[in-house]
Amino acid sequence: MTKYIAQLASGFSLLVSLFVTPVFAATVVEGGVIHFRGAIVADPCEVTAQTRQFALSCPENNRMHTRMVSYEDALNGHVTDTSLATLSMKYLNPEKTLAVVQIQYR
Repeated sequence: MTKYIAQLASGFSLLVSLFVTPVFAATVVEGGVIHFRGAIVADPCEVTAQTRQFALSCPENNRMHTRMVSYEDALNGHVTDTSLATLSMKYLNPEKTLAVVQIQYR
């Protein structure tokens, strides 16, 4: 009999907690302030593939500055003189007909 009463009491308390919990979970807030931290994000660089080089156009001092990067420099991972991004390239096949160009922003 004691075991039956204990099971009944625990079942009843479980049933009551199912109905009471959603009331405490929902909180209505009339207003508030959200604070953000971070940096101002600049426009991305534009890359245009040409015959044996890339034209890398990046925003600097409210103007677009274009620098030419040869395929050779991109393959060797040479850093361009821009402070915003670097450009690198990797061929995907031995015939050197497919490549991936990666722009890394700072």
